[in-house]
Amino acid sequence: SRGINAENGKAVVSTQSTGILNGGIMPFPSSAALASVVTRGRSNSCSKVLEQGVMVQGQLQAQASQVLEHCNWGLEQVEAEKVLLIAGLKKELWNRHLTEIKEEGQAFSSDTLPKGHLEIKDISLLLRQDYLVNQVVERKVNQAFFVVAKVNPYRLLSTNTATSECNIHGTNLSISEPIVIENLPPDYHLTIEVYCMSYNMHSSATPAKKKKLESNTPKRLLQTALHKMGASQKRDRPFTSSMDSFRERSGSVGTPKQSASSTTHSSAQFTLAGTLTLTIKDVKTKQFRLRKAPFHSPFEGTINLNMAAKESVNSPPPSHKGFLTIFQEESGLGAWNRRWCSIQDNKIYYWLYPEDQVNSNKAPHGEIDLRHCKTDKVTIATRLECARPNTFVLTILKPAEPGDRSSIITESNGKTTQTKFLMCADSRDERKQWMEVINRSLQCVVSWNH
Repeated sequence: SRGINAENGKAVVSTQSTGILNGGIMPFPSSAALASVVTRGRSNSCSKVLEQGVMVQGQLQAQASQVLEHCNWGLEQVEAEKVLLIAGLKKELWNRHLTEIKEEGQAFSSDTLPKGHLEIKDISLLLRQDYLVNQVVERKVNQAFFVVAKVNPYRLLSTNTATSECNIHGTNLSISEPIVIENLPPDYHLTIEVYCMSYNMHSSATPAKKKKLESNTPKRLLQTALHKMGASQKRDRPFTSSMDSFRERSGSVGTPKQSASSTTHSSAQFTLAGTLTLTIKDVKTKQFRLRKAPFHSPFEGTINLNMAAKESVNSPPPSHKGFLTIFQEESGLGAWNRRWCSIQDNKIYYWLYPEDQVNSNKAPHGEIDLRHCKTDKVTIATRLECARPNTFVLTILKPAEPGDRSSIITESNGKTTQTKFLMCADSRDERKQWMEVINRSLQCVVSWNH
């Protein structure tokens, strides 16, 4: 009847449990709230929020350690160990960022970059053949796994816990829960870490020991904490031979050891089984090699996953509308035509009149897809390109289509077609406004359309 919710940052034990955890502790602000404070670049506000978060995670560590004093088997132990590990990782991450803020005098900020949405799903890891054989023979020991995603410098997310009993399909371990990251800058460096641990499926305590444990009071347990410190690190936990060697080589991964007065279980039993770093350039890649994978890890060293990245719904592409005079080809000759233009969804649509867009459902007279722009910025037309004032140049390069031919504004070589659009605004201020909106849209395209 005990449990800890690691994702919501809150430790909870029912009224039928030992009573050491009374109620719970204040949950830490959500990732979105933390991101809002951090990305505003306010060092003082950011430091206060991070310091509060470090304190909360320390309380979580203490509560999880106390729960583990009464539960050393089954999924309850696994979830408590997971809370202990995640709390330690968050403390380490946020303390490192606090140090950077104090040294540099400013918080991390990427407000100038368009934010996006990243989803990582269908996570599976190839298992070693000898590990699969041991799983069939030694059914008394089970393993638990989960994946952590670190979005530097302050965010950490984790998947649900998968077990060797329920989540092995063929030769792969599958994790069904996706990792969804919002408000992500395009220059992100995402660290993926895989953790695993062995646990008993049944209690190893004798009936007499159980009875003695039930008679203990919280006060008595706290008084004997110092004596249990050494014993708690040598609890009776049978492992498979491969997992024994895996733990000896990789070591226990978790929080730094604390004083005996604060907790009797200072480090999580989960061990690091592999890591990798992802950037936006890896979105279309589906298979990766894990780094830092111990020799006796249960994994072969390959991880498969599917990723999808796009602009965030909270920061949609910029939009704007107004008149522009566009240089176009007509009957083999060039002509300037005044058009009503609207930029939406990274495309410039144009009609003959404003009413055609506003008061009716007429199809656009034409469109310019900014995803095919040759450059990442539009520029002011030079005097050699056009003597007309307030004119800017937009060059589109896309694969050639049947019927494409070279003309006054178009060059086609059979493989690609390049079209140069000269677009003239009514005034200098309007030209600046149009160029700013188009360049912001191009930034979104360059950042998230990989």
